[in-house]
Amino acid sequence: MIIFLQELSMQLFLWMLQLVDGVIDLFSAISGVSTVNYGGNEVNIVETAVNDPTVTSVFWCILVLSVGLVCIFTIVAIVQNMITSKRNTSAIVGKFFLALLGTIAVLLVVVLGILIANELLQLVADIFKLNTSTKLSTAIFNACVGEWNDGFSAADFDIDSVSVSDILGDYKTTLGIWPKSWKNNGMINPSSFYYFPSLIAGVALTIAMIIAVVNMAKRLFEIVYCYLVMPVAMSTLPLDDGARFKNWREMFVSKIILAFGTVLSVNVFTLLLPIITNMKISGMGSFGNALFLIALIIGGAMVIPAGQTMFARLFGQADDMHAGGGFLRSAYYGGRIVGGATVGLAFKGVKGAVHLGSKAVHRKKNGGDSSDGDDNTYTDESGGSAGSTESTETTESTESTDTGGTE
Repeated sequence: MIIFLQELSMQLFLWMLQLVDGVIDLFSAISGVSTVNYGGNEVNIVETAVNDPTVTSVFWCILVLSVGLVCIFTIVAIVQNMITSKRNTSAIVGKFFLALLGTIAVLLVVVLGILIANELLQLVADIFKLNTSTKLSTAIFNACVGEWNDGFSAADFDIDSVSVSDILGDYKTTLGIWPKSWKNNGMINPSSFYYFPSLIAGVALTIAMIIAVVNMAKRLFEIVYCYLVMPVAMSTLPLDDGARFKNWREMFVSKIILAFGTVLSVNVFTLLLPIITNMKISGMGSFGNALFLIALIIGGAMVIPAGQTMFARLFGQADDMHAGGGFLRSAYYGGRIVGGATVGLAFKGVKGAVHLGSKAVHRKKNGGDSSDGDDNTYTDESGGSAGSTESTETTESTESTDTGGTE
């Protein structure tokens, strides 16, 4: 039974490692570190999204609209200044021309900034590639291996081709059916592998990487959004002296450099993982050291989405950096609400059905009682009529006696 559980745990762990490597590839493509295929060409996803002909056409339409907005805001600012006299009219007109010319200048800066940021991001990712042959899945697996068998090491582990039997080897059986013990002819010693810590580490790392990918996907749309609304932010320059453009500038810069925090956190985690796997607490057993390893791996995994938050705080935009946790919390509570609503509707449906059924039974029962009641009523009415006739006759005789006595 224990051997079956070990094989099941190992298979689940391998599936999670494959998922982690797949999410890492998604992360590299969405963040702009690696290229994606678009129209048969290998391109950068952020640059392609901004420079797409359709997006460019929409941008120029918004730019033409912003010219009209600049004129309207300038007129509003001049009229407002005629009432309050707090500003100089020539300064307002100067901001009008600055908004028109500054939009083109900011457009060039935006495009150039995206190009430079992508190149720097790829450079940062290349700096941390000290050993390009080591995958994150290999490092995680090596961290959970207690003892490699002779002739095997982490370099022999390939998540794409290895199987559970290759790793754990064969086992001895009783009567050719029931597993008895391991033959110890696989890549590792099955008895020394940290099965439970590996599952916890795999789940934590998978969740952290999914949050990072979601944040990077959100960043892509936010960059395009900021790029399209830039002329509108510039058009308010004559009215508010650039207050709204300042907010746009801070938001755009934070979205551009957001990927650096995530890329750094992922690479720092990968860089330190081989180091922490060789750390052990003296005088503590294997289970205690396994818990020690779990704490370090989970802590490092939590740094991956936290790296975005730390970078955002440096640029004053940390309030919107709860995309991963907020999204999952919203999904969790949303699921609870939907589940509760579903259960509530089902309960009300069942309750309504029971109520209708009991009401139908009650009506049927009352129908039978009312038939009996009608017969009784008819009998009572007949008896009542006879009794009333006798009473009338008695009353008449009494009145005639009274009349005769009076006379």
